[in-house]
Amino acid sequence: MSETQADLRETHIVGADTDEQMVGKQACPALGFYRIQLTGISKALPPFRFVRVRPSMSQILVCLSGCGSVLIDGQWTPCTRGMAYVTPPDCLHAYHAESAWEICWITYNEDPPGQPMVAVKRPTLLEIDPYPLAASIEGLYREYIGAAEQAVMQQWTQLIHIHAQRIVGPVHMERRLQQLWERVNADIAAPWTNERLAAKIGISSEQLRRLCQHYLGRSPMKHVTLLRMRRAITLLASEYYTIEEISERVGYENPFAFSTAFKRLMGVSPSQYRRQLHQ
Repeated sequence: MSETQADLRETHIVGADTDEQMVGKQACPALGFYRIQLTGISKALPPFRFVRVRPSMSQILVCLSGCGSVLIDGQWTPCTRGMAYVTPPDCLHAYHAESAWEICWITYNEDPPGQPMVAVKRPTLLEIDPYPLAASIEGLYREYIGAAEQAVMQQWTQLIHIHAQRIVGPVHMERRLQQLWERVNADIAAPWTNERLAAKIGISSEQLRRLCQHYLGRSPMKHVTLLRMRRAITLLASEYYTIEEISERVGYENPFAFSTAFKRLMGVSPSQYRRQLHQ
């Protein structure tokens, strides 16, 4: 560890001159579904500075304009427009503004520990197109301070998740798994089982279990449930479908079983979630 890195201490300084626009999962419950704690855009000025020695969260920080400094392999490194500073949990990271520095960012909840939402082992600097993610975060914030319709906020949240995963998703994930989940999404209501899933990509159910545990941190059928609930959230945003119809469309013959599975994952029943969306 370099002397510079060794001297770093836990620091959270925003500063009076920094303007921040943020939305958290309390204001937008859909964020929690994607394990997002907080997202926002910061127009940072000195003394804006953060050091997290052993964070429980992971983070994506994207530079939109200006220049800041981020810690990479113990060295302060410029972070300019079009760069993303991606940091996993339990790994020291730090960043600060030396002048005007506009960034957008997402922090992910990594508790309980599992497969991290960012597919890097240490703080990493990537070159990306920053604007799709930034536009989605800004869209969510504008809806939050405006009409604040949960159905609309849920759609913005889904876009944020999609663009974030394009930046930091598991790029080395087995192509077989990607193909499998594409097939499942295309026929989400099918009576999926471990054996049927494994047969789709020509491996044993035990091999599939190991792959899913390694790349996703969950069992195959738990991931199927997650995909079904994501589809259900989209359908619940429309008042066109009844709860019974939605349960059938996502693979549940019994609406009570669907409601139980939904509440286990989301903390509220489908009907309660729909009411929250349209409040």
